[in-house]
Amino acid sequence: MEWLYSLFIEHSALQAVVVLSLISAIGLGLGRVHFWGVSLGVTFVFFAGILAGHFGLSVDPQMLNYAESFGLVIFVYSLGLQVGPGFF
Repeated sequence: MEWLYSLFIEHSALQAVVVLSLISAIGLGLGRVHFWGVSLGVTFVFFAGILAGHFGLSVDPQMLNYAESFGLVIFVYSLGLQVGPGFF
C-alpha cells in the first residue's frame, strides 16, 4: 500500500502524469454520458478536475505550470490546424 500512497500523495513527475491522466480519462469518460439528453463532452474534464481538487488531490506546482503551458501550446496548434486552411 506504500506505493499507492506515494503514487497519489507525494509530489513527483510520475504522480503529476498519473493524476492528470486519470482526471482527463475520467472526465472524458463521463463526458460521453447523456443526462436527460444533454452531454457535457470535454467540459466534464473541467468538473473532474474541480472534484479532484476538492478532495485534496494536488500536483507539484512546477509540473502543473508545465502542463498548463503544454496544454495551451497543443490548443493553439490544433486551432491553427483547423482554421489555417481557410485563412489562405
